[in-house]
Amino acid sequence: MLQQAYGEDCLSRTPCHEWYQRFESGRTSIEDDPKSGWPSTSMDDDRVEKVLAVIRKNVPHGETFNTEFYLNVMKRLLVAVRRKRPEAWTNHLDAAP
Repeated sequence: MLQQAYGEDCLSRTPCHEWYQRFESGRTSIEDDPKSGWPSTSMDDDRVEKVLAVIRKNVPHGETFNTEFYLNVMKRLLVAVRRKRPEAWTNHLDAAP
């Protein structure tokens, strides 16, 4: 019901219930809890600039980065991997169920 009223900017039902439980149990902060493991670097300014530079270099002007473009890139990557590392591709097929 909230998503119908507010669109994609609204949390879905499950996260709403999770946050409600957190506040019900005494939480006062709206910040996410720190996560264990590797720190997130996906939004590092330097990394974002590098990704944008690669996109600008490889996506022709006027084209969009959509599913079709992504699939074509993945197909070219697969061909390159097969050419450079045929033994890895063969081992991968042997290990498949």
